[in-house]
Amino acid sequence: MYIKSIAAMLALIPAFASAQTVSSPNGNVSLTFSLTEGGKPTYEMTYKGKKVVNPSHLGLELAKDKHASKGMQETDLMDGFKQTNSKTTSFDETWTPVWGETKTIRNNYNELEVDLNQPSSNRNITLRFRVYDYGMGLRYEFPQQNDLNYFVIKEEHTQFAMTGNHTAYWIP
Repeated sequence: MYIKSIAAMLALIPAFASAQTVSSPNGNVSLTFSLTEGGKPTYEMTYKGKKVVNPSHLGLELAKDKHASKGMQETDLMDGFKQTNSKTTSFDETWTPVWGETKTIRNNYNELEVDLNQPSSNRNITLRFRVYDYGMGLRYEFPQQNDLNYFVIKEEHTQFAMTGNHTAYWIP
């Protein structure tokens, strides 16, 4: 029984070792990114130590026959990824809008940038998470690359597995 427990714990080490966490400047919001065993990008988020977003998958599907990438038919940018790099940075600036309700606006966040490669298609994607004191934002970026020149996104498969009836803001 003891050996089985150790084996089970050792099997989980790669999953935890690849997870990366970034917190907001005040430490209240925390986001953790990881890849599943099948290489599916996943994130989750807590607020003051309480989970507000359960593990949620990220991914895009390209329109078939609508991209000029050397005739490749692969349209799936949802799994099979390997992480190639990551870095965290901090940003803090205050700026003055031309008009609005407030005289100044503070833009203060910590950022996690994760570079991924999908070996089956040799495609690269960057996931950028910005974590603020009141929430987080994310975006997909596509660096210049030979095997993905032009494409149309057929469907976005980004999940937001909220743990309750929370407030969310987004741009459709």
